[in-house]
Amino acid sequence: MSRMNKVVLVIAIFLFSGIALGAGEKPGLGEKINPSLGAPEALKLVIVPEGFKLVWKPSPQESEKVTGYQIVRAGFASGPFEIVGTVKKGILEFLDTTASPENIHYYKVRAVADGEFSPFSNTVAGEIPGIVLRDERDR
Repeated sequence: MSRMNKVVLVIAIFLFSGIALGAGEKPGLGEKINPSLGAPEALKLVIVPEGFKLVWKPSPQESEKVTGYQIVRAGFASGPFEIVGTVKKGILEFLDTTASPENIHYYKVRAVADGEFSPFSNTVAGEIPGIVLRDERDR
């Protein structure tokens, strides 16, 4: 096998496995999951006027290893999930103002520590109601 064919084969394997440049934007592709880094716990979702407020309890390693948290969202419980935000260590809430109304959104959170990730928290879901138009007769 020529050197060029070997390079093409290696690139094809990386692309097929999802370990390509930019793949880190989709959780779970080419990322190092550290099971000893505990996941955030008790993720909850509250509908607020601005969108969804997510709150959680910290990773058990918050004080020793965690540098922040990554929040992901999907339109289906099975994914695909995309990163919608990150927060620094010690911040245990996130406000998503980009969620579209009348769609169910699924969220998970995980801890980040020096390029490694915890497993994800529990999944929560919510739907922002659409705008209700009042009939003049309702007044």
